Amino acid sequence: MLDTQDRSEMAVTMAELHPQPLKGKSPRRPPVILFDPTRCTGCGECETACANRRPLDGTPAIAAIRVLKREQDGENFAIYCQHCREPLCIAVCPVHAITKGDDGIVRIDRRLCTDCGLCALACPESAPLKDPETGRIAKCDLCDGEDPACVKQCPEKALILTRGKRFGWIKLLRWPVQALAFFLLVMVFIGTFCYFRAGSVSLECPAGFLQHLAASKTLWLTGLGSAAVLMGLTLLLGRFFCGWICPFGFLLDLVGKITPKFGLPRFIKNRMIKYGVLAGAVGTSAGLGFQPFCTVCPIGSLCRSYGPNGLLTGAQMAIFPAVAALEVGERRSWCRYFCPVGAVLALAARIGLIKIVIGARQCKKFSCMRCADICPTGIIDREALREGISPKIPMAECIMCLRCVDQCPYGAAKIRFRWQKTAPGDKVISKVPHQTFEKEVQS
Repeated sequence: MLDTQDRSEMAVTMAELHPQPLKGKSPRRPPVILFDPTRCTGCGECETACANRRPLDGTPAIAAIRVLKREQDGENFAIYCQHCREPLCIAVCPVHAITKGDDGIVRIDRRLCTDCGLCALACPESAPLKDPETGRIAKCDLCDGEDPACVKQCPEKALILTRGKRFGWIKLLRWPVQALAFFLLVMVFIGTFCYFRAGSVSLECPAGFLQHLAASKTLWLTGLGSAAVLMGLTLLLGRFFCGWICPFGFLLDLVGKITPKFGLPRFIKNRMIKYGVLAGAVGTSAGLGFQPFCTVCPIGSLCRSYGPNGLLTGAQMAIFPAVAALEVGERRSWCRYFCPVGAVLALAARIGLIKIVIGARQCKKFSCMRCADICPTGIIDREALREGISPKIPMAECIMCLRCVDQCPYGAAKIRFRWQKTAPGDKVISKVPHQTFEKEVQS
């Protein structure tokens, strides 16, 4: 019989036996294997190389990677662990045999694993593979991140080990540009964005031009020209003004970095609202004979807030905390749902010359989602990525901040001309949905 002290010592020993979950964030650039289906011939060398790591029972059936072949169309698809940022397999393992190390690699502790198969059921990729004869679960551990055997043995280089990009140069450029634009429009050329007059030349923003046109019933060619310049640049570059130049957008980016996110009511989350705000502003200007929205426009109010004559009063002063409070709901909420200037620019961006594309074949899909996480306007379709489909980016809602292009570790997000049809990695269009492969694995 064990006394109380012996039982206590045994409990401590068992607690220490279980791996502890990772505390903190995963490394920014964890190693990952990328698979190129256009290069894969289905030779099975990767399976053999993986299985040979275990010479006592080294058969392809127990390999941690499996190549599914379709003889009728010659296409192949490799199933292996993607080492997700938030692995579902860890959450469902009843004995805590699966952990994610501080190197970003998800591993199974064979001392604890009971081969129940719950991890395979929870995994969107069905990556924990079960030996049909022994029932043993095998999962890729990237050979501890050093030259995986499958990568070395692949004769066609369809498997590549990478850590993604080393740094994002676009981010290093965008923040200084935004800060410089804020300094010029708010502190130097005060009020320039809304209305600027130099002799007989006057400049107006596109939304202000429409309101001025409705209020005065007169078409001013100088105002039309200034609005046309920004609209023309939007046709060429998309809504770059919103992502790089707008001083209020810069302020929202700063606020968004320090405020938590609690979500917005469903009735507010309608991107058509901003077109209604634009129509209401123009219609009210036509009825009243002046531009009432311009007095409370956050962009204009910010541009007029500095200097000896820049004191804001009344509704103008209230607009800043009101709009900033929206950032607690979602990032760039004002830009998504309410900004009339963005609504005008969105009309031009719809037919613009460039677009953002994300090649689902080249990215890690459900295991990464970094592009969807960092998109300030929330326009990247997570469900499409999970299904291995390149999501269609609505350029009318894209502010061209290029965060997705900059931060994608695998080069799947790119800038393309509108007439280019393919996304990165889409050289061969599969006729078989990804779900078919998953069903074959599970069966």
